[in-house]
Amino acid sequence: MTEQGSSLRLIRMKELTSKVGYARSTIHALIKEGRFPEPFKLVPNGRANGWLEKTIDNWMQERANQTSQVNIHSEGDK
Repeated sequence: MTEQGSSLRLIRMKELTSKVGYARSTIHALIKEGRFPEPFKLVPNGRANGWLEKTIDNWMQERANQTSQVNIHSEGDK
């Protein structure tokens, strides 16, 4: 994967659900549990929220790494 300069991309909930494969309700529950990155306000005191795509990509990579580590340890038990 190549990174395109230092440009930041913002994603909103509609795109986020497609990107991570979770329903809105699941994302909200994970945020409440502290297991998913919190969105930030796009405008102070506004209603619109969003995430930096890089933040979500990092979160997804961390999950993949954790899963890989669990699988490696599980295979060692065979």
